Amino acid sequence: MIKKGSKLYSIFYNKCPKCHCGKFWHKNNPYLNIFKDNKFTNDHCEHCKFKYEIEPGFWFGAMYVSYGIAVVFLIISGVCLISLFRDIEILSIVSILSILVVIFAPLNHFFSRLIWINIFVDYNDTN
Repeated sequence: MIKKGSKLYSIFYNKCPKCHCGKFWHKNNPYLNIFKDNKFTNDHCEHCKFKYEIEPGFWFGAMYVSYGIAVVFLIISGVCLISLFRDIEILSIVSILSILVVIFAPLNHFFSRLIWINIFVDYNDTN
């Protein structure tokens, strides 16, 4: 069990990195956040009033986290495809991996922003 006060708690439970009470995203489902509600992160925490966008352009760094997540996902998926289907063609591998990256893009975006803000913001239990 991940305990309140750790960075992993904030990342996996979609919580404010400062107080771990308010939600970072409107909903816990990344697909509903982007496709149904067309909303991104909350502007600030409803509990401690912490402003999520620390400075203009803050979220550009989350692109690097997103890239890292995508590369690890592609390597693991590619190795699994090659090991499960020994006779698979390279074009089939690239096609399947491309489709998987598009399908998992909202999930990647969801977690990359949570990871990025948790790198810079520490939990403060006095809030």
